[in-house]
Formats: sequence, structure tokens, C-alpha cells
Amino acid sequence: MRYRYFTDDLLPLMVGLPTNTAETARADRLEMPEQASGANVRYLTKLAAGLAALLCLTANAQTLVVGDQSYNAQAVMEAAGVLDDLPYTLEWKQFTAGSPVAEALNTNSLDIGLLGDAPVLFLGALGAPIKVIAISRQNLDGVAILVKKDSSIHSLADLKGKRAAIWKGSWSQQLLLTALDKAGVPKDSLELRYLSALDASHALEGGSVDVIATWEPYVTQQERQGARVLATADGLIPAQSFVAASTKAVDTKRAQISDFLQRLKKARDWTRQSPANADAYADAWAKRTRADADIARAWFARARTTVESVTAQSPVEAQKTVDFFASQGLVKSYPAAKLFDDSFAAALQPAVAKTQP
Repeated sequence: MRYRYFTDDLLPLMVGLPTNTAETARADRLEMPEQASGANVRYLTKLAAGLAALLCLTANAQTLVVGDQSYNAQAVMEAAGVLDDLPYTLEWKQFTAGSPVAEALNTNSLDIGLLGDAPVLFLGALGAPIKVIAISRQNLDGVAILVKKDSSIHSLADLKGKRAAIWKGSWSQQLLLTALDKAGVPKDSLELRYLSALDASHALEGGSVDVIATWEPYVTQQERQGARVLATADGLIPAQSFVAASTKAVDTKRAQISDFLQRLKKARDWTRQSPANADAYADAWAKRTRADADIARAWFARARTTVESVTAQSPVEAQKTVDFFASQGLVKSYPAAKLFDDSFAAALQPAVAKTQP
């Protein structure tokens, strides 16, 4: 929403007068000085207050630029009906992966970005001007190691000598290698192929790899085709997602960011209120992305995504991820805590959106 300049026709509404007093109000302004009545003084006081409020609103009516991935946040906020009466202009930019979202934050092309933890933590190692201002969590069963239904692989120990597809610098790599380490299986006993999540899914279906580590919606897609889960992220890796902001936006658009976080939380809470709400979100997302609505419904029903404030545990979990990727030579280790900003906690107190018709 963009604000317009008020005209005399809107003056009575702005200062709380009945509209049929508009002409009287204008006449009072013209007569003024010495013999001003008490009513006129009260009117002018209201007028001054209204003009001050208008100037404040106009000054704050900025554009908030938000980087989303494949309409995930935009679809849920639209489905939940939380984008009405925005006191600023909301501009969405859609991406298909987290790394370009992080880079856009780094160059101040975005004010806020919604993405997985790794791209933010990689940029943090370079001293990028970004802050993690909220945490997004989902059911960790949606990050998993999968094999085909007819595979001879039944445990992590069976992976020796097998072909695995992972995506370097992602939950995929972190999950598979962490799981192998915990199971006592040397990673060099596998043939690792570095493929995107989409390509890895196709490779598993086509038989060119034996196992993949991936995330949603590919986990749900593969399960619907009979794929079996060897392990999930639960108990192995944090698999956090972040709401990150440029430090410039944190300094100059705090009110808008706080408002956006409140609305995003309302939308996520609304989705978890009932299966019908989750389905409405899934259908809206599937329509936006031309995806399979049944897969979206199964995914979102399981995910039960939340938006939470930054806590003392958030950087502790992030440090595990930094240290893992440092061990793989992908980043230099550094104190992840410096990236986290807990000053938006008040905006993320529990709230519920209105149920949509």
C-alpha cells in the first residue's frame, strides 16, 4: 500500500470531524486570529495532531523488499489473509535456491530473505552485512536419506561401496556425512556425486545413484513412489532455516520488519490450527508453482513450520553447522553468534490469524 497526500476533502476524516462540517472547518481556518473561539482552538489542536500523524506515516511508508523461495512464504501469508492493510509497500522477489537470496541480502538488493542456514553462515564467514533475526523450523523428518523401495540397502552400514548423490554446502551433504560418521562408515567408501536436489531425485529414480540425501518436497515425492528412509535430520543436524535481514534494513526499517515478522508468524500459526488451513496453504502454493497439490498437502501437513525468535540456542546450533562445513574445507570457522540479532523477539509473541472464509 502506498500513501497519498491528504486533500481538504479528507480533512474532516483525518481530524475526527463529521464530514458535513468540512465547509465550516475551512471557514474557521480562514477567520482565525484574535477572536478564535475555544472550539476553533480545539479544532486546530486536532488538525495539528492529524498532520503530525500523517507526516509520520508518510515518512515511514517505505518499501520492504522480501526474498522468498518458490512462493513458500508469500503463498502462506496470502492464504492466511495476513497481508491486508499493510502500512508500507511489500515487494516480493522470488528465488529457486537459498544462495542467491543470501547474495541479494549481501548487496542490499533485499531487506529480508527467507532461506536455509548454510548460505547465511557461509556469507557470515566473509563478514557480510547481514543478521539472522528469526528462526524458521519444520519437522526434521522432511530432511532425509532415501533409497528406492526395492533397494538392497537397509541400513547406513549397507552404504559401503554405493553411489550417493548430495549437494555440496547444504543440509544434504551435512546430513549424509554426519550420519555416516555416526554409523562408523567412512565417507570415502562411497562414490559421492554432487547433484542438485532435483537432479538427485531423478538420478535415484533412474538408478544412476543408490542413495540420496535431500529435503522437501523431494522427500515427500520419493516416499509417494515407495522410497524408504534410512535416516532423518532429527538428532543428527540442526537443519535450521533463517529469516535474515541486511544490517542496513535492520537500522532503517525496524518497524516494517517487525510488522512483517508478526504477519508471517500469524500465517504459520494459522496453518497449524487445522488440516483445512494446511490444505488451503498447500493448494495456494501448488497453484502458484504449478506443483502437485497432493504432494504439497502431504508435505505441509508434516512440516508444521513455525517462526520463532532468536534464542541462546540458535547460534549454538548454527555453530555446529559452521564447524561441519569448516571440517570439509568449505568455510573458515568463526563465532556464528555474531550473526544473530534477538532484538525482534517482541514481534514474535504468539498470535493467530483470522480464519479465512
